[in-house]
Amino acid sequence: MPPRTATLIVNPKAGSLLDSSITPQDIAERVRATGIEVELLTGDPSELGDLVEQAINGPAELVIVAGGDGTVNAAARRVAGSDKILGILPSGTLNHLSQDLGIPQDLDGAIAVLSDGEPVEIDIGEVNGHSFMCSSVIGFASRLARQREHWRGRLNPVRWARVIAHLFRTMDRDPAVEVLISNPAKVSLRTRHLTVAVGDYIDEPGRLFVRTELDSGFLGLYALRRPSPGKILKLATAALVGRWRADPELTAERVRAATVTSHRKQIRVLNDGEILLLDLPVEYRIRHRALRVIRAREAIEAATARPEETPAEVA
Repeated sequence: MPPRTATLIVNPKAGSLLDSSITPQDIAERVRATGIEVELLTGDPSELGDLVEQAINGPAELVIVAGGDGTVNAAARRVAGSDKILGILPSGTLNHLSQDLGIPQDLDGAIAVLSDGEPVEIDIGEVNGHSFMCSSVIGFASRLARQREHWRGRLNPVRWARVIAHLFRTMDRDPAVEVLISNPAKVSLRTRHLTVAVGDYIDEPGRLFVRTELDSGFLGLYALRRPSPGKILKLATAALVGRWRADPELTAERVRAATVTSHRKQIRVLNDGEILLLDLPVEYRIRHRALRVIRAREAIEAATARPEETPAEVA
């Protein structure tokens, strides 16, 4: 049964709240209307860590966070391993984790899940001590995110097109990396684009970067051997029709750990939308069922009803 006492933490600068008339106090009142007793904590994004620690040390069992993937990530890595449960009110730009949890993307729908959803245990990924809830990316997407941050608030369709065209033309500037997967016989692959997800992405028409199994104990490792604009567009088209796993240029594995090396000393990594510059080698690992979080009942039922898939795994 969901907890009835909560601490609510609101990032007022999250994407969908930037131009909204909804205040943190409004959100708190809507949560209280469901019968949950709420203490509101809000402040500058730089204070988020302190606010989460305050919530963890408080009496309420549920820590509710209103924000995007970056805000949720920052809260989740602190809540993980504690006796608290995380509740999510998506109000950022992407909101990947909340979608995988089946949480509606409108505020009232998300609040309803807090009162009628169920606490579940999910996995967390970790790279060089930095946690990620959804994915960690090396290569093209990390450069795209860097440009998005640089131009934040100043992007229009024409500028977006120019930025993407430039990144496509310069894909060979992404560093080549060696990915070592340890199993009884070590497997190594070379790539310029690597995505490591917490669990597997499903391969169904029209559903891109969607996960249903969030407690498998495995990372999904996806490497495009020789990325080019044409191959990325081909892969995107295959994903739209649910055939991306059949792409011969793509390596897809289930792993518990992986090591990334390169000739460089550092490499840029995109962790759930947050850009990090990490020292090499980069070590990936899984933390099995490390976080308790509220998930929509419908999503739990859908995940349970899915036929079990047994893709090749590298342990």
